[in-house]
Amino acid sequence: MKHLLKFIKPFYKEIVLLMVLYALSTLASLFMPYVMSNIVEVGIKNGDLPYVLREGGVMIALAVAALTCALITNRISSNFSSKIAVNMRKTVFNKVNTLTFEQFSEIGTGSLITRTTDDIGWIEETISQIPYVMITCPIMFVGGIALSFKGDWALPLILLGISVAVLIVTTLITSSLEKHWQRGDEYTDVQNRIIRERLSGVRVVRAFDKDAYEHKRTAKATSEMNNSFVRANTISGLVSPIASLFLNVATVVIIYVGALRVQSNPSLKAGDILATIQYIALIANAVLVLSWTISFVPHVKVSMKRISAILDIKDVEADNSVCQALKGDISFDDVSFAYPGSANNALSNISLDIAEGDIVGIIGGTGSGKTTLVKLLLDFYSTTQGKRTFGGKNYCELTPAIVRDNVSVALQKSMIFEGTVADNVKMGNKDATDEQVREALRIAQMTDFVEGKEEGLDFKLTQSGSNISGGQKQRINIARAIIKPASLYIFDDSFSALDYLTEANLRKELNKDLVGKTQIIVTQRSATAMRCDKVYVMDNGRIVGVGTHKQLLQTCKTYKEIYDSQMGGGINE
Repeated sequence: MKHLLKFIKPFYKEIVLLMVLYALSTLASLFMPYVMSNIVEVGIKNGDLPYVLREGGVMIALAVAALTCALITNRISSNFSSKIAVNMRKTVFNKVNTLTFEQFSEIGTGSLITRTTDDIGWIEETISQIPYVMITCPIMFVGGIALSFKGDWALPLILLGISVAVLIVTTLITSSLEKHWQRGDEYTDVQNRIIRERLSGVRVVRAFDKDAYEHKRTAKATSEMNNSFVRANTISGLVSPIASLFLNVATVVIIYVGALRVQSNPSLKAGDILATIQYIALIANAVLVLSWTISFVPHVKVSMKRISAILDIKDVEADNSVCQALKGDISFDDVSFAYPGSANNALSNISLDIAEGDIVGIIGGTGSGKTTLVKLLLDFYSTTQGKRTFGGKNYCELTPAIVRDNVSVALQKSMIFEGTVADNVKMGNKDATDEQVREALRIAQMTDFVEGKEEGLDFKLTQSGSNISGGQKQRINIARAIIKPASLYIFDDSFSALDYLTEANLRKELNKDLVGKTQIIVTQRSATAMRCDKVYVMDNGRIVGVGTHKQLLQTCKTYKEIYDSQMGGGINE
């Protein structure tokens, strides 16, 4: 709740204004039955038409005042609650961007989507109702009961007793709601995750005819989510009819008792009975609103817990370290690593010894641990065991910012952002000139593409680069990496979409430009690895071979199998 108060605090003026307007509107509504009672008892009874018209004008004025206040409060309430929701989403988004990979993976993208949409939506709706519930319901209830005593003490006591019974029953009914909302939200997260996987892998799903299997996974998560939400909404739906039943019974009893007391108590007038019935309607409305509030509090409570779970994650300490230039030598000594929540190591007993200026290949099949190794090189995760050094310094002594200032990487997935070619390349070095961008594109073998476009460097790329080919995406990705000054350059399977001639030309220019710089080339292609000074062969999270291409053909079975499968067994290299 502390987080909710933090978001509400900047809007205290609007909340105070809302409370005042709600109070005025409620008081106006409360006094209308009183005026009506006077019209019946004085004006109509005595045939005093001027009095009736005058008091009728007062009732109209009160109604107009109540309506005006209601219109203003609706506008203010919607405005400030939506602003709070916007601020909350911005805060959650900014918080997520500060999370480490371990922290992010614990929550998951699917859950974050639900929390920033559905959960914050529920909180927004609740915030808009808070001033009304806090002001209108108590004033309506207490004021209605108090004014009812003006006519007769027995009638309001009946209503008071029934109202307390309604609130007790409502609380008992909704006591089990929280667990159903919690389970429903959890399966909404699962459903989001499965659907995202299905959409992102739709080609694979169809290629392997797995539509039925994926549909079954989605249906199971949807069924669990549906069952939980149906139970929760069914229980919540009981509140309104039960409360209405109790209050309608109270109305019938009050009318019956009132009729008896009018006959036995000459001081009790018909106008008082009419006013009491009007107060019953107002009080009943207040009780119903309060009952509804009690019924959806469990859902809001769950939503707030889910948002707080993100905001309560311990912040990573601000990195105020001064940038340090590191040499390009890398050493891993018996390093092992397991992803958070995994029982098995993704990498085991990894040892690397890379000298500055070396061109090193890391080759292995899919799932052999190559990309995980890159994540450790970039210090995205801490190791389970072993020692890592960069430029002769232990990773523990270096901050992630220092590590990444000295590393430039072309990641396995060629991420292209909506914008110009120049904008995408300059993400590697925002201070780069157009000439530097052109040179990076020349090395990446993209000159012909850029010069072939009328806009040149200002050619617009669509989101995810949907208007260019996979090979062009990779080359822009490579240009972005080489334009950044660094001591270590990592190319994580960045040549896989290139034909052999383009790759050969690119590698030739790359080696000229990065002479003296360390290059780590992660690949599945033996034709790419064979041009490296040294090659590490990975299989099942372990290094199973180290050496030059020729040495590995003789000493490493895994490497020879990769080479033979791609280049053809028996062909002399």
